[in-house]
Amino acid sequence: MMNYHILGAPLTPIPVVDDTIQRMVDVGTAEYLNHANTEVDQKTREDLINHFGNGQREMNTLLEQMAHSKGVKKKEMDASPGEFEDHLQGLAEQWYQHGIKDADMKMGER
Repeated sequence: MMNYHILGAPLTPIPVVDDTIQRMVDVGTAEYLNHANTEVDQKTREDLINHFGNGQREMNTLLEQMAHSKGVKKKEMDASPGEFEDHLQGLAEQWYQHGIKDADMKMGER
């Protein structure tokens, strides 16, 4: 924004040239802002993907810790068919996704 005024303001009094150069500054400023917005959007998307992925991994870790604290062995957790592997992990993932969708709806995203 400052560059826009620094470059454009001194040229304003010059007839014909001022408008042409001012338009060139306009185009350059718009291009710069579009590029900056694209970078921010991309970074935000990456951060959200990491955030949701990390949340799912954290929930899985908490489930495993809780199961261990209740005396369930790793071999039992990995057994399929088994309550932990076939039901509990699936339900946790399903409810995690419901929570994400609910938060999105409340924020007007969906």
